[in-house]
Amino acid sequence: MAPGRLADWPIRVGAYLLDALLTAIPSIAGVLIALVIDGNKEDLGPGGGLAMVGGFLLAFAVWVWNRIVRQGRTGQSFGKKVTGLRIVDARTGQLIGTGKTVGREVCAQIFNQLCVLNVLWPLWDDKQQTWHDKVVDDVVIRG
Repeated sequence: MAPGRLADWPIRVGAYLLDALLTAIPSIAGVLIALVIDGNKEDLGPGGGLAMVGGFLLAFAVWVWNRIVRQGRTGQSFGKKVTGLRIVDARTGQLIGTGKTVGREVCAQIFNQLCVLNVLWPLWDDKQQTWHDKVVDDVVIRG
């Protein structure tokens, strides 16, 4: 039995989309700054290129902070906090910690790139887990 009320698939997707938006903001800002710096030129100059690279690096830093550090320490990324979700160990109900969160997120990236079924798996799984949840034995609960 799960250590709390399992999160339904639509709310998990909503949390993911909020996290994706948070990560996209620095990337979009970098591209916009590059366009402002270099105008309508076909090729970006050094300033525009630097702005884009900076935006992408900042986006990666935001992703690490949100999906690894924050989620590992609190069980909640920004999106999960807003939607009232939390990641916990499937057996103990305790936080899974930063180490397992790293494994979970690496597996999520690999599985999501290889097969869309990972994202859909909670729709028919008895614990509403994705494959990356199963690898680290966690569940996403409400509250």
